[in-house]
Amino acid sequence: MSSAHADNNYGRVIRFRPRMGGIPASHWRTPPIDESAGDDSPVPDLAKYECPESDGEYRHRMMLNAIAFIFTSLLVLAGVWISTHIIVHA
Repeated sequence: MSSAHADNNYGRVIRFRPRMGGIPASHWRTPPIDESAGDDSPVPDLAKYECPESDGEYRHRMMLNAIAFIFTSLLVLAGVWISTHIIVHA
């Protein structure tokens, strides 16, 4: 087998480089951080809307999570059952 024929079987890999103008390629994933911005946030402090979570709320949330998990598991089991019956009866 010739090497030209082997190259055609496997294709050719082309490397794409990001277009970042004058920024070196080693720094393209880490954008510079603007130190002058400080803590200027367009959103006001949200601490006034926070409230401590009670035991009842935690228990309610965990019960809903358990119900959602059981419902999702039943959907998966129903899908597996339907797919196996389609395969068996096909």
